[in-house]
Amino acid sequence: MRSLCQRDHSTPLGQERMTSQLRIPCFSLQHTLECGQFFRFTKVLDIYLIQSSNKIFSIRQAGEFLFFEGVDEPFVVRFFGLDDDLDFIYKEIDRDPVIHQAIEKYRGLRMIRQDPWECLISFLCSSAKAISQIRSMIEVLCKSSGKKISWGNYVGYGFPDPHCMETPLQLEPVKAGFRTKYLVKASQCIDRGDLLSLRNLPYKEARKRLMSLSGVGKKVADCTLLYSLDFVEAFPMDTWIRKGLRNYYFRGKKTGERAMEEFVSNHFGPYAGYAQLYLYHFWRHQSQKYHRAP
Repeated sequence: MRSLCQRDHSTPLGQERMTSQLRIPCFSLQHTLECGQFFRFTKVLDIYLIQSSNKIFSIRQAGEFLFFEGVDEPFVVRFFGLDDDLDFIYKEIDRDPVIHQAIEKYRGLRMIRQDPWECLISFLCSSAKAISQIRSMIEVLCKSSGKKISWGNYVGYGFPDPHCMETPLQLEPVKAGFRTKYLVKASQCIDRGDLLSLRNLPYKEARKRLMSLSGVGKKVADCTLLYSLDFVEAFPMDTWIRKGLRNYYFRGKKTGERAMEEFVSNHFGPYAGYAQLYLYHFWRHQSQKYHRAP
């Protein structure tokens, strides 16, 4: 895919104190960070402080310009999927009035490429939790088991490394409940190398491998594959997605998950995961009625 980002030196000095900048024609930092695919960020006014891969960095957007500090340009481009050709992806998935409205409302929302270990553990924490609760759990997890990281005057905590969550007692401050045993088991059984090796497998086989881990069902497996391992055909299904599909694509009829999986794969094609990202964000925030798909 062609890159949509370009280095820019035309912004007058003094408009922004961050030393690095990019010009991105089609990108929404807010929608990308706040759509529920990623949890480790804090927003102060228009600046986001982000922690990922044992890095802490700040970033803000002003129009087409991104200003950032603490990481280099290649990291920003890869992390925020700025090399994805959104125009091409939109043409692939824009196949009905519902997804069309989602694209128009959240145009510029991109897929974050997360660290696979962090992504897996984050979504193991997500079961039956609201996004604010998930974020709180992850922060406590990092404080209790991660390494302290300093960036300027800010002190944060890195994500716990594989194999460092050894006992349920160690995770008591996290208050993860039934999820505790799954976090400990994942820490004992898999590491980043194992997760990265899944990229060499077909999607269904990679999902099957992930689902062999305790506590990893289809949703957690698909989130991990989609948000960190470039399986853009993965389509995670939670309550919002199942309800939306049933109401607006199956006309309210009771429909099994397998039928839904077959439908989204055929309907949205190889970039179905991008469609999921937009539909999830759209349905979670949509309060007014909109057209049903034919």
